[in-house]
Amino acid sequence: MAVLREVNGDREYFLREKVTVIGREPACDIVVGTRTTSGRHALLLNSGGVYYVEDLNSVNGTYVNGQRIRQRRRLNPGDRLEIPGLVVTFQADELADQAAASQTIAQTVAETRTITSMRVPVLSSLDVAPDLRLAVKPEIKLRAILEISRDLGTTLDLRVVLPRILESLFAIFPQADCGFVLLRDPKTGQLVPQATKFRHEPQDRAVPLSSKIVNHALLTGRAILSADVASDDRFEPTQSIQQFQIHSIMCIPLLDQTGACLGVIQIDTRDRRHQFQQEDLDLLVCVGTQAARAVELARLHEERRELEAATRIQHSFLPTERPSYEKLHFFDYYSPAQHVGGDYYDYIPLPGNRLAITLGDVSGKDVSAALLMARLSAATRFCLASEPSVPEAVRQLNAVLTRAGSDDRFVTLVVAVVELDSFQLTLVNAGHMPPVRRRAGGGVEELGEAIVGLPLAVMDKPYEQIVVPFEPGDTLVLYTDGVSEARNPAGDLYGIDRVRGTVQRAAEEVQALGEALLHDVKRFAGERPQSDDLTIVCFGRHR
Repeated sequence: MAVLREVNGDREYFLREKVTVIGREPACDIVVGTRTTSGRHALLLNSGGVYYVEDLNSVNGTYVNGQRIRQRRRLNPGDRLEIPGLVVTFQADELADQAAASQTIAQTVAETRTITSMRVPVLSSLDVAPDLRLAVKPEIKLRAILEISRDLGTTLDLRVVLPRILESLFAIFPQADCGFVLLRDPKTGQLVPQATKFRHEPQDRAVPLSSKIVNHALLTGRAILSADVASDDRFEPTQSIQQFQIHSIMCIPLLDQTGACLGVIQIDTRDRRHQFQQEDLDLLVCVGTQAARAVELARLHEERRELEAATRIQHSFLPTERPSYEKLHFFDYYSPAQHVGGDYYDYIPLPGNRLAITLGDVSGKDVSAALLMARLSAATRFCLASEPSVPEAVRQLNAVLTRAGSDDRFVTLVVAVVELDSFQLTLVNAGHMPPVRRRAGGGVEELGEAIVGLPLAVMDKPYEQIVVPFEPGDTLVLYTDGVSEARNPAGDLYGIDRVRGTVQRAAEEVQALGEALLHDVKRFAGERPQSDDLTIVCFGRHR
């Protein structure tokens, strides 16, 4: 079993079979009780014997070997893992060691084969940067920029823009016989042909693609000018080069503004009398910079459309109105940190004159978190409606999400079921912050701390419940960590104690209480941007 060993101590933390959560909340697998540790700070994932660490959008960050991680990172034996209040080294079990070693060897062999096979007869190459400026003849550069700018000004559809860019390149390079644009698929990472042009042959013929040259441009991030590739003895011509008698090639990577490679543009010629020259490569790089911006803009536009659609869809899974009962009042507020989020709440009428009030938080706040939130919404309704026992219903919900895989994400969820005849309150908590109950006399308590179970989609384990009377004047406040982990411009944490204090001081009426908590959180955060989804649900019984 893999373990984390304290650097300045003897303590060991054994990792769970699938997901291990580290944070300040009591429900975490490894609890770190410092104020600078986020409630759910980081997780460790075992994927086929290989372990990864991922920061859960914490404020103060997660560090591996002294470097702050921005995305999921594989852990190797001996790696030093640091979060506020915890400094450990990672020690993998034998299976993980073997898998990691095999993966490293395979990756090294693949990279070695790729690099050593690239004996490309490069006449010239140069670095490509998003802000590169080259000394090209003014009239040629102006012609290219005007052509591309005109095309970009008419549409963001890459199916239209990229063929027009090739048309412009063929006008600028009269010796060009074939040109194509390959772009990485954002989901699979594979290169996909997006536009192709031949000067003389039918447009549906096979593209003379040299994977060695393309891979070299992708791996090095450098533009390539290759002369007489078919006869250079340093380069073993590919079948496509021999078949189409390619003589000279220019291939440039398309880089976004962060330097990541979006794809390549390649132009080739079979005319031995008119090789591509350095000036041609300079010009193609200028055009490639414009093309890269076109790809970025088009994808941003498409992402925005998708996000707007996802926002509308996600809101359709949330309640459109609050319940209407004679003796109960409700307040709710939902604000995602991005267009879509992972917070969820619902009001679910149940058999036996019962009402379930649910609130959950999916790890992360991107589109995949929103998709899991939608699945959570439907599955929660089904499980609660079909199973009278609230703990068993939550266990069934956990089984549904665990079987689904959930992209290695987890969900915290609290379920409060009110019997509308007797006003008994049943509470089940799967890894969420305990709700705050304000009693009729003004006392405040966190309800159900002792029965907080594991988050959903981690492992199969029974859940416990508490049953308490919901007296006249009682109010229950459910919230996500966007409330308790809000930060002010100085970086101070809002905290659970402030939640309790605000609830205790607020007016008795439920609407006023919810608005007071929301107002205090926003006033505390000031101008600091919202960094996490924020949801508040309150319900109270009339006196």
